[in-house]
Amino acid sequence: MAPVHPQRHLEKCWEACWHRARRPVEGVLVPEDEAAKIAEQVLRNICLDYQELPPEAEFTARVIQETAEATRDLVAGIRRKAADPQLHHDPEDRRYSQNLDLDRLQRAHPDRGFSDPEWNRLPEILRPLALATLSRKGIQGADAEDVFSDTLVELIREREESRHAPILDPTVFEEIIPLHSRIVQYRAIDWFRRKSALKNQPNAGESFDALTSDTDRPMQFEDASDATLSFDKIYAECREALSPLEWQLLYHLYVAQTSTVQDLVTNDAFCAKLGIKAGASASTRRRVISELVEEALEKIRENLIF
Repeated sequence: MAPVHPQRHLEKCWEACWHRARRPVEGVLVPEDEAAKIAEQVLRNICLDYQELPPEAEFTARVIQETAEATRDLVAGIRRKAADPQLHHDPEDRRYSQNLDLDRLQRAHPDRGFSDPEWNRLPEILRPLALATLSRKGIQGADAEDVFSDTLVELIREREESRHAPILDPTVFEEIIPLHSRIVQYRAIDWFRRKSALKNQPNAGESFDALTSDTDRPMQFEDASDATLSFDKIYAECREALSPLEWQLLYHLYVAQTSTVQDLVTNDAFCAKLGIKAGASASTRRRVISELVEEALEKIRENLIF
């Protein structure tokens, strides 16, 4: 394949920049002339960092990422200055009625935490979207409401690694929607795990009715030969096969479940521990982390005695 001419390469990057500046995140729409200014400035600044153009994919990824960040920062500043969170919101976005004040949602009181009255309005925006997602997964009614309540708590729960609550991640309000959607996905998985674990527990009801009337947990007896693997057993048998960092990675993701892969992708300090270069794109970080996880699991499979 013939190499792309540098001029054509830059033209393609500028076009990609412009489109991303127009819509840095779903629900935000920037005027065309303003998007052109942002694209030109970002492209110019990045070009100054290089003596010669890097590979097209690397350059384009950085350009698009920094354009999105610059545009979100600009929109947030405009909204903050005008005290109008609806500015630059896409009028075609019908997912919810209007934006809330992100600054107020992110304001934490030293004693009461995230308690601004703006939080009273957030559930009415997120609930329909969350319940629709949960319904498609087969979680409905009271169960869905319970999962939804858990997701609201998750928005303000500090991550163990970063000591940073997810609600503080967005720059513009529209980013809360995909952020919460990811949390809903994870909590749905947790719900199915808990349900599965409950079904597998022996039904030790105190009466015959208790033993026979629970459709989710029919009468059963503990299997004395049950050899369920625990993390402690896996660690004892495979301790030397994995590095401390690999154990830490698996523990956070699968045992304590205090972090998701996305959390680790955005955690600069942890990525540095993994040897990921500063400034690496999110896709690069995710790929490296996924490869490290798979390698660690493969080591366990090779060393574990069944």
